[in-house]
Amino acid sequence: MSVEKIQKTTLPNGIRVVSEYVDFVHSAALGVWIIAGSQNETKETNGIAHLLEHMAFKGTTNRTAFQIAHTIESLGGILNAFTSKDLTCYYVRLMAEYLDTGVDVLSDLILNPYFKSKELEREKGVIIEEIKDIEDSPADVIHDYFAQEIYPDHPLGRPIQGTIENVKLIGVNQLKDFIKTYYTSDRLVVVASGKVKHEYLVELTNKYLGDINAGNGEIAIPDLVPIKEYRKVYSRPISQSHIMLGRRIFPQSDYRRYHLALLNVVLSGGMSSRLFHNIREKYGFVYAIYSFADFYSNEGLFRFYAGVDSQRMEKVKSMIYKELEKLATDPISEQELKKVKQQFKGGLVLSLENMLARMSRLAKIEIFEEKLLTTDELLRIIESISSKDLQNLASYLYDKDVFIETIIKPQDEAM
Repeated sequence: MSVEKIQKTTLPNGIRVVSEYVDFVHSAALGVWIIAGSQNETKETNGIAHLLEHMAFKGTTNRTAFQIAHTIESLGGILNAFTSKDLTCYYVRLMAEYLDTGVDVLSDLILNPYFKSKELEREKGVIIEEIKDIEDSPADVIHDYFAQEIYPDHPLGRPIQGTIENVKLIGVNQLKDFIKTYYTSDRLVVVASGKVKHEYLVELTNKYLGDINAGNGEIAIPDLVPIKEYRKVYSRPISQSHIMLGRRIFPQSDYRRYHLALLNVVLSGGMSSRLFHNIREKYGFVYAIYSFADFYSNEGLFRFYAGVDSQRMEKVKSMIYKELEKLATDPISEQELKKVKQQFKGGLVLSLENMLARMSRLAKIEIFEEKLLTTDELLRIIESISSKDLQNLASYLYDKDVFIETIIKPQDEAM
């Protein structure tokens, strides 16, 4: 593995520029990250961050939609974006020699969007179809149902894509207001991984984004409210039940996220994991079953998902809880601990061959954590985790009184 060279510079206007020089590639992955997402919306504007991300590609004051795409694609590059609960990212991957073009285009998207009413209405239609597609897939929509249940009356509980009713009502002025409020220099982080010279990236960022002003300080997000329902059942015209069990946990900045990364490998890291082997392989009760975690700036979630025949649903729920209980009461063997560490390390090292993955990892470390970690530092942290650490975490997680259950059942079955 080559030696990583990670550098960071903060521009006079507050934009953070972070780069990782990787000498064995000829490409670069570049992202402009905005620290704003659906958690920064109100009930009335839910869906606006996602709609704005879509609209950015429909044309700027300098380029048409075709010119935006062609400028990058004609160089063999890719251009895309995504919105999450707390972040929006516009990114490109291209040959390192075209870094200037990449910074230029991404800067143009966020600085100079040109909102045409006709294009806005057309893109609303696209997003409405996206919403319908999610709602037609119980394995997808259960994530939104779960969020509504565990974060009632809070932005984190609302779907990133918004609702059909909301999307229809969002107008140009609301999009402009969101940009003015959140697309500010103190919320922008420019990150690149690949054959990128840091000084050059800083120069380009200053050239294209140096005139952005800072915002008006920290914008408060509403406090979380108590959970109102700990079990909610939905009925759909489907053949299989879908269950999600989960609870609130610590945020991205908590050191226990490393322990949880390993615990998730134990539970659902492939066909040799406990959930897969002990529930699917031994009994054939499920096809899909897994555990996972989501982290936000001030909050986190730990969840289980399974698709199961309704007659076996209660049994599978009990088996899932039992697997977590066993981890809380019986420390895993040193042999299993060694195996899951190697599995985690192998997955991490393989992911490092993907510059987009490296760039994304680097950005999230910069945004959510106090210091930038190299891969070697992360591997040392993982190596230091003990069986007792995992048992302590499992003991913390295994509190059935704080778990909530979201269930989607076939509509012809009794609730």
